[in-house]
Amino acid sequence: MGSYFHTITEENKLTLNKPLDKDVVYYSELNEWHTANAFRSFSLKYVVDRCIYYKVGNKEHAVNKGNFLLACKQPFVHAYFDSPQPVKSICIDICPATVAEAFSVLSARRGHNFDNYLSGYFKTPEFFEAVCPAYHSPFSQKLDALVAAIAKEEADDHINREWFLDLVEKIIIHEYGNYLSLKGIRSLKPQTRKEILCRLKTAKQYMDDTFLDIEEINQVASCCNMSEFHFFRSFKQAFGTSPYQYLLSKRLELAKELIARGNMSITHIAAHCNFTDIFTFSKAFKRKFKISPSSFHSGN
Repeated sequence: MGSYFHTITEENKLTLNKPLDKDVVYYSELNEWHTANAFRSFSLKYVVDRCIYYKVGNKEHAVNKGNFLLACKQPFVHAYFDSPQPVKSICIDICPATVAEAFSVLSARRGHNFDNYLSGYFKTPEFFEAVCPAYHSPFSQKLDALVAAIAKEEADDHINREWFLDLVEKIIIHEYGNYLSLKGIRSLKPQTRKEILCRLKTAKQYMDDTFLDIEEINQVASCCNMSEFHFFRSFKQAFGTSPYQYLLSKRLELAKELIARGNMSITHIAAHCNFTDIFTFSKAFKRKFKISPSSFHSGN
């Protein structure tokens, strides 16, 4: 069995053989790169440092440090960068048979009621290409551990067949959410659904980062260049909840965490989490968690 790990250098970047339909991890530290065959197989592109650009059709994706891009097999996709400092990145090629095996196992388990979307989803324009922060993904710890193993020159010992199966399981769970979101958006054209979801993902990331500071939903709609009503309607279709309810849930989850820590008063927590008064906060908290803030505090 050959190695699952290869390093790409300035010396071998044009000559290294990259077999198709194989489970392989490639790590590179390069100053310049350009290829027109970036999506040669199903893969996960993760940038450790700097930025890599991918051009799919007329759309350019800038993948910055700490972000990843999932890619399905497509021709004529360009990847490029030119940097005075080394661009560090990881490309994880995954064999279709590995994806199929993981999907079959997941589908057979209780609690994983997947639609039969696999046949074609990873091979068609329906696949959702989007730049995502790794720390929000189900496989963030796995990527962190891989980067640490590479730094210690222990990647060969770190990666095996089970490592790929575990990664693909997490990718399928991650992508199934995108599939349901795309399916929920009511547009006849697949490309329009992808564009809307891309904007909604931008908005959702903005909400995750600034949920304590957002006063009006139109602030969020503006950040993704959508009208307030179009954003409100599309967000509900894609994610099954309204933008307001999503923000409220984020604030309540933070409030619960702060109460559990026990170093702030409930009144202070309500104000910190942007509730107008303690009564409004208590009512919302009890509706979500089926317990009042004071009772939850007493139980910790």
